[in-house]
Amino acid sequence: MSENWYEVKQNHNLGYKLTFFLLKCFPAVFMRLLAFPIGFFYWAFGKKTRLVSKDYLLKMEIALLSDFGNSQKEKIPRSTFRHISSFALNLVENVQSWAGKFSFKDVSWQNDDVHDLVQNINAGKGTVIVISHLGNAQMMKGLALLGESGTERKMDITTISDAKVSSGFNALLNEINPDSSVNIVNSNDIGPETIILLQERLEKGGVVVIAGDRVSANTDRNIEIEFLGEKARFPYGVFLLIALLDSPTYFVNGLRKKDFSIHPKYDMFVKKNPVDFDCGRREREERILQTAKNYAENLEKLTKLHPYQWYNFFDFWA
Repeated sequence: MSENWYEVKQNHNLGYKLTFFLLKCFPAVFMRLLAFPIGFFYWAFGKKTRLVSKDYLLKMEIALLSDFGNSQKEKIPRSTFRHISSFALNLVENVQSWAGKFSFKDVSWQNDDVHDLVQNINAGKGTVIVISHLGNAQMMKGLALLGESGTERKMDITTISDAKVSSGFNALLNEINPDSSVNIVNSNDIGPETIILLQERLEKGGVVVIAGDRVSANTDRNIEIEFLGEKARFPYGVFLLIALLDSPTYFVNGLRKKDFSIHPKYDMFVKKNPVDFDCGRREREERILQTAKNYAENLEKLTKLHPYQWYNFFDFWA
């Protein structure tokens, strides 16, 4: 159970294709109900997935008991089936958002740093958004690309991802909605030219999106941070990139209000990174580490709110 995320076979595209086909034929409510037999299939035949889920839920149980003692023991998540079914529901909602069948009115913004984020985008300032595999990041991107982000300006989004893993996924996204094209930068090819390209896009008011909770397949340089009571690896390259781009940076997560619902509604959480990188190289390393810690702390806090919406199905603490 020591596989990294990039060593786990990415075989969800067939499920996405089937979901999109069925979504054209049946109401969205039916598709959300169908997520549970899909979840059962993943649960019944995915032994490694069950083991990873069980290990994660055990860590979550220990962390929650440490926080609250036995006072909320009945609320501690233990079901690997519910965890995997939550992922299947997430898969359906991804396709809904890409196909333009998820409404912005079903999203509630928190009284956090969202106002600062919206003001930045409306003012045409470049913005870096750091997402995760907690909740539904694809839904947020889908809404933004359809102009349903709550901003006056339509976002010009550049996503940084591993091309080997995401090429088929992005092709499928364009097939589902040809108008949802997004600029893709291969995370394995980032160098001086790429940095300049991203800076130019930010100067034009663009938005750069990158996930901060998966280490790179091409480097062993990571940052160890305590997460749910144990040291976990976070990607140094992501936080170095944030430092080099030196633009307002926000940690953004979209989480279902209820883990399981026929008519799901979402809470959107936005946390601004308070660290800036107007400093010398020596101090920059300290600020990179602090930014990574800020990200991990925010991620842990939100993961404890909705443990079943954590979709990193590999040994995160390997």
